[in-house]
Amino acid sequence: MIALFLLKLSAGITLMWLCMPRREVTDGFFRIQMRLVLGTTVLTALLLSRTTTWALPPEAAGQVQAHRVAEWLWTLQLVAAASAYLGSIFWALGRRTPGRLVIWLLTLLCVGSVCLHSLQIPTRVGPALQLLSDVASSGVTGSVLTAMLLGHWSLTTPTMSIAPLRWFNRALLVAAAARLLATGIVVARYGSDSFAMIHSDFVQLLWLGTRIVGGIVVPLVIAVLLWRILRYRNTQSATGVLFAGLILVFMGEMSAALLERATGIPW
Repeated sequence: MIALFLLKLSAGITLMWLCMPRREVTDGFFRIQMRLVLGTTVLTALLLSRTTTWALPPEAAGQVQAHRVAEWLWTLQLVAAASAYLGSIFWALGRRTPGRLVIWLLTLLCVGSVCLHSLQIPTRVGPALQLLSDVASSGVTGSVLTAMLLGHWSLTTPTMSIAPLRWFNRALLVAAAARLLATGIVVARYGSDSFAMIHSDFVQLLWLGTRIVGGIVVPLVIAVLLWRILRYRNTQSATGVLFAGLILVFMGEMSAALLERATGIPW
């Protein structure tokens, strides 16, 4: 479960790197970001080396296909960790061209890992909806975390443009809308039976509430608040809002992981 969360987080971070306006951000930010992804990918690989049923509902545990997928994911995460280490060196030396190539490679490896999980792991909702759910979760967690760290970086680099933060405002809105769409489809297709199951378990009901509030409502609220705050170029307040929202978003996604493991449905 933790490995899947880290896998989505790494994919979301690298996807934000790829799409964001990098020219307006100084090299030091990407140097630190590379080290962050180095940590998440190494930890994911370590977790995957200990278990092969980390993303499965209970009835799917032990399947040979899951073992093979976990082996592939372990390999991809090790390659991503080595790439992130090289990327931190390139950005520390101010070599933006090889640094950009590493960003492309890391995005391919991390997003590809999430796609591999979504398309190959047995799921009750089908691979397409599983993929939409996983990518949407990656986008939400990656955009909130990267925007928060960029806000902190802008406080130490006051000459940097706030245009990248405005870009993240739009990216967060799109990611939250995709997360809302994925959850809405799941509720429309599988809500009746699953709600009856969840309603009988108060803990799972709490997980569902935390998921909806933290993973959907909070990102949408953050996007609105950022839009209003950045009109006054107040990066300090924007960073504070992102930091508070990040905690709630992480709580929402972890609750969703617990709920998915219990029901086999990506809420």
